[in-house]
Amino acid sequence: MSGGVPRPGLAAHARRARQTRQCIAMALALTGALAPPVAAQWLTVPNPSTPRAADGTPNLTAPAPRTPDGKSDFSGIWIRPRGVPPGTGGRDGIAAGVDVLFQPWAEALYKTRAENNSKGTPSERCLPHGITKAVSVPEPFKIVQTPDLIVILLEEFNHHRQVFMDGRPAPARRAPTYFGFSRGSWDGDTLVVETTGFRDEQWLDFRGHPASEALRLTERYQRRDFGHLEVQFTIDDPKAYVHPWNVTMTFDLLPDTELLEHFCENERDTTLNLLIGK
Repeated sequence: MSGGVPRPGLAAHARRARQTRQCIAMALALTGALAPPVAAQWLTVPNPSTPRAADGTPNLTAPAPRTPDGKSDFSGIWIRPRGVPPGTGGRDGIAAGVDVLFQPWAEALYKTRAENNSKGTPSERCLPHGITKAVSVPEPFKIVQTPDLIVILLEEFNHHRQVFMDGRPAPARRAPTYFGFSRGSWDGDTLVVETTGFRDEQWLDFRGHPASEALRLTERYQRRDFGHLEVQFTIDDPKAYVHPWNVTMTFDLLPDTELLEHFCENERDTTLNLLIGK
């Protein structure tokens, strides 16, 4: 099974440590002095619906839950484990091990971004990551699932996505956005999400794979068991790439916890991200 599973009981500790590192790094960047850790809220919230072992710890290998109408239930807080390919910090970003054929302009832009050590990423200006970059970083996101609407809440930057499950068409006139317009459907137990209407300054990952307004992103969600989620992303952008390419990412459930507030402050967050290696 790919991906390290956080040992039960350590998720809250790991997130508290992450908050502490961020607080210390910001203090060093801004004042040169150490600051006390930010008080975290809701780090431990036992969920009565979480299956548990005999000792009371979450059973992350229990069968995947289902909704009352029998569909796979993707609800929960998920995180991309560190150090699991494809990683955002590797030489090829999310495309590690994937044969990607660029259009000439896209290849030139990608190489420039790589040579500049990813300087200029939208997140430096508190702008959204874009879908694949947002979930490839090791930050939590929460899926809230209803029959007609799925909401994805991203802890980093307090951003959100809406996936419409009611069959509505894309608006005839809609300004392009970082997260686009998403429609969901079911293929058996697999949730399929089609997204279009993107802005053309997308970064698909930290390494700077570009995308144009022609990008069509397909996500296929499968919950293997209670604690493990797999998503296959198909990047179909004929303006930027010669042919579509696929990336599969795995995510671990963070049980018995809740999202924390996050904010971005332009230049200060740029310095902070450099210090903590993001």
